[in-house]
Amino acid sequence: MPSIRQTRRHWFGYCLIAATVVISIALWLLAMWRGEGLHENPWIYPAKVGSHGTLILMCWAFILSTRFRVVEVLFGGLDKVYQAHRKVGETAFFLIFLHPVFLAVAHSDSVGGFFRYLWFSGDWVRNTGLIVLAAFTLLVVLSIYWKIAYHRWKRTHDFFGLLMVLVVVHAVISKGEIVTYPMLALWHGVWVAVGLACYVYIRVLYRFIGPQFDYVTKEVKEAGDKVTEIWLEPKGRPMAVGPGQFVYISFDADAVSEEPHPFSVSSPPESPLLRLSIKRLGDWTSDVGNIRAGERARLWGPYGHFSEVLWERPDLPAVLIGGGIGITPFVSIVGSKAMEERTGETTLVYSAPDRESLVYDRELAETAARLPRLRYLPHLSDEEGFIDRGYLDKLLRRPLGEHLFFVCGPGPMMDALRDLFDKAGVKPTHVVMEEFSIRD
Repeated sequence: MPSIRQTRRHWFGYCLIAATVVISIALWLLAMWRGEGLHENPWIYPAKVGSHGTLILMCWAFILSTRFRVVEVLFGGLDKVYQAHRKVGETAFFLIFLHPVFLAVAHSDSVGGFFRYLWFSGDWVRNTGLIVLAAFTLLVVLSIYWKIAYHRWKRTHDFFGLLMVLVVVHAVISKGEIVTYPMLALWHGVWVAVGLACYVYIRVLYRFIGPQFDYVTKEVKEAGDKVTEIWLEPKGRPMAVGPGQFVYISFDADAVSEEPHPFSVSSPPESPLLRLSIKRLGDWTSDVGNIRAGERARLWGPYGHFSEVLWERPDLPAVLIGGGIGITPFVSIVGSKAMEERTGETTLVYSAPDRESLVYDRELAETAARLPRLRYLPHLSDEEGFIDRGYLDKLLRRPLGEHLFFVCGPGPMMDALRDLFDKAGVKPTHVVMEEFSIRD
């Protein structure tokens, strides 16, 4: 549930994507009507809707993966962009099945003929389409539905560009409406060119020309609860990181591979050094403790609009709820100069299973001690249970609906709180949730 401004952007972004699909289909129908090429077989129409819609959505999936600032602004945060990226990819995947299924219905008069149409033959137009469908299915399963190691997961995305090329080859050799009608050819040609350009940018050029900054590792230390802190010093121009933002980082170190990974910045924006707090959750994150001081790093960003509405509405009481490693953006937020200037009361809840897991308990307690309008409360779920309506009612001095809520933590916690806020009648525009596990 995004913030006030993020909600508008969020829906505007989806509406824009839907509008381009509708325009594509409308241009196709108009071109056929003007060219007197309307199909007599009605089953052809859903098949063509599937192909036209999928092509545009694939292009959008590439655009949404670029991390361009304009795209981030469009959806109100990069985590929201990646949610849209996944939804668009899934929609394209399911939509593409309309094409072969309804073509099979249109060109067969029996069950056997239907299934024969969906198998390889001497017709290379159909064969390329079946290859596209098989490749699309494999890549979507590997990238969305099957949990694999992060570096292998990223490699699957490298093949989506080849998939787009196969789609174009299929469209050209089939000599369908996309290439035979000039208006449609121009429309889809532009989209394919933009989509492939975005693919080349994020998969090849981003490492060299993205919004990058050079840093050097200053210190690496264990913070507790499987959290490794990495302190970084800028080499040249420092990155201007806002409260609660995150970055992509790649290390030039023997301990870890070079692919960029996203992490929230846990140091205040005013800090001369930049701190990342990395939870050991997989192979790569388990090895970051072996990075040595003096080894170089490259940072891209910053990204995220998590705390934006907190500063837009400085008078409203706010509740910040961080679960586990999801506390890291809040450590940055409450430690910032901007927090000192808020006039409304801010309550920070740090939820963890036990006291040993409260890695930033002392730091947050010290921050709250010097800020009279910041209230800090550790929450131990093993002793107190999960955060529920009764806990929040007892915690807050005013009704829930009069607060802004910011949540970052494990998925089940965020789902439960989202449901809680909905049932409590809290306006969706008063709830901001940040997904801290992003896979692009």
